[in-house]
Formats: sequence, structure tokens, C-alpha cells
Amino acid sequence: MTDLAKSLIGKPPLKLALDPFYEKYCDAAGIPVIASAAVSDTALLIARDIIIHMLSERPDLRWQLIRDGQKVGIIGAKQQMSDIPEYKNLKKPELGDRRLTEGEIRNYEKIRQMTDAEYWNQRARGLGGVYTTCGEENLLGIPGTRYFGEHILVHEFAHAIHRAIKAADPALAEAIEKAYLDAMALGLWKGHYASNNSGEYWAEGTQFWFWSNYAYKDGEKTIYSPADLRSYDPGLYELLGRVYTSSHQLPLDAFYRYNDKYGPPTKSKPETKPSPK
Repeated sequence: MTDLAKSLIGKPPLKLALDPFYEKYCDAAGIPVIASAAVSDTALLIARDIIIHMLSERPDLRWQLIRDGQKVGIIGAKQQMSDIPEYKNLKKPELGDRRLTEGEIRNYEKIRQMTDAEYWNQRARGLGGVYTTCGEENLLGIPGTRYFGEHILVHEFAHAIHRAIKAADPALAEAIEKAYLDAMALGLWKGHYASNNSGEYWAEGTQFWFWSNYAYKDGEKTIYSPADLRSYDPGLYELLGRVYTSSHQLPLDAFYRYNDKYGPPTKSKPETKPSPK
């Protein structure tokens, strides 16, 4: 362990009342980042810095998250969703659940035959919510892993920020909802995960704001960068600018500008990213 890690990472405070599974902890300006002993110190420090940076312009939202009891957990690269104590009793969605993608609905008989754990282990490497999680491998940018090329913590923590906005800045929350409806009326984000609901619209937009998303192709237009987002959906871009830093770059982001360097444009994202609810 480096001197920096020693100074920032320790055992979880007893006041968090965590399961013994969690043996590592660091503080992201009041928001606990937690993991088992199997997770590298580097992953915790990356998550910490990204969380702090995403909230740097809005201390009111940070305080709202702290009041809500927000935590961020890291799933070890060799762990599965079902290893996480909070997810051991997670049930697979029933047919008709809004979390199901179109592909899952079409192939629901396969899901019906899975156990709850089997479903979630193949479905996700992180979830949003008051307890937000992401995979260690994604934070470290390990090639060949699921979701390589886009930042899952940025996406999932954007959902937490959206929830905080609803409580601390309801006028902005209403503006996000209106921008989403306006974008859908204009036919934007066709076939993209951002079209699912206003929450995914905000989370996907956040990834583009920080240039940490898969490229998206809509006809003649391709969105790679924050500048492309501003041109394609100026309403969303303006709202994101009310929350995030204008630097458009997160510290230690393994996928910053990755789509510009290597990623071919894709019309739609893989139907594998979970809903935060």
C-alpha cells in the first residue's frame, strides 16, 4: 500500500454499520466509498476522486446526498453482483417491469428459467440508488471486460445526483423532465438508452458531458464529445452545465476521449445497462 493509500484508505467506521464483507473504506468529501478486501486500493481512490469532481460545482447536491445516506460500493473484478450483501436478495424483474429492455422482453422465457442471482450476475456490473455500485474492472479500464469503453460509475452516480436534484433543486428537476420530453418530441436519441426515461437521459448525457461514453450515431450526426452533445441536444447540454464543471474531464477516467480514439460509432448502446430503480 502506498503512503497515499495508507492515509486515505482504512477500515469502515463502525457508525456505517456495514456487513463484515466490507473491509475497505475511503471518504469522498462526506460520501463513503466501500469495498471488500479483494478490491484494489487504486480502484477506491479513483472512485473517490471521480465522486468529488462530479460534485465540485454543487455543494448543495453533495450535502443532499450525505443527508440521504449515499454510499458508493465497488464490486471486485472477480466478484459477482450476488456477492454483494445488499444484492443477495435482489429479485429479477417480472414481465412488465419497466427495467426490462426490449431484448429482455422478447426473450423473457430465458429469464424466467434463471434464478434471481443468475439473472443479475449476467445483467449488471453496478446499480444506481442510495447505494451506488460499479465494477472494479471498469474503474481500472481493463480491456476485454464488460462495458469497456464507457464509465459505469459516471453513469450510476449521475442517477444519484439526479435524485439529489429532485430534492434540493426541484426547478432544475422539472427542467430536466421537460428537456427529455422535448428531445423525444424532436426525435432525438432514437434507439439509444437515453430515450428510456428522464433518468437515463440525464445519466447518458452526463457521460457525454465528461467525454466518457460510447459514440452515438443518429443518421448523419455522430456524438462523441461534449461539443457534439451541445450541437445535438443543446437543451440537455445547458442543464448539465448547471451541475458539472466546464472542464469536461474527470480525474483518472480510463475512458476519457476513448470513443474519439478507438470506438466506432454505434447507433444504440448494448441493452445491458440496468435501471437505477
